Amino acid sequence: MDLFSLINLLMLLLSRKDNDVFLSFSHHDIGKNFGDHLYKDLNSAGIRTLRDDGGIYAGQKSDIKKAIRESRISVVVFSKGYASSTKCLDQLVHIMDSRNKTGLLVLPVFYNVDPSEVSEQKGLFEEAFAKHEKSFHKKMARVESWRAALKEAADLAGMVLQQDRYTSN
Repeated sequence: MDLFSLINLLMLLLSRKDNDVFLSFSHHDIGKNFGDHLYKDLNSAGIRTLRDDGGIYAGQKSDIKKAIRESRISVVVFSKGYASSTKCLDQLVHIMDSRNKTGLLVLPVFYNVDPSEVSEQKGLFEEAFAKHEKSFHKKMARVESWRAALKEAADLAGMVLQQDRYTSN
């Protein structure tokens, strides 16, 4: 079963909300390839998909928490640069909080990263957190909330994609 089939199946089982899917990914890392293609393909399939691209609702200021809360599913695309983005990590904290409070379904996608690297915060994830600990040394509770959310999300069943067929020219 591919990613789109899985999301469509989950949507059939869930009650109707305003948004179908909230998509969390590192725009810097995969925004012009896999992330944009996934966003476009989900919308083309009739799945209302939101992402933080500077304005969740056209012409309005982003309200990430509301968008996450009103979604039925959140697809979190972990890539090599995901943990380097404090914006992505803040989104992930909200996503996992919504999962725990309201039952939001969370589908992790490991794009060209090993799930254990994400869960155990090794390699590039370890490097990113070393930088965060220096930058946020007076706000370590925030860093620890990122670590906890990352581990919790990475330990969920998800999809592993080790390919790069989604590059844009």
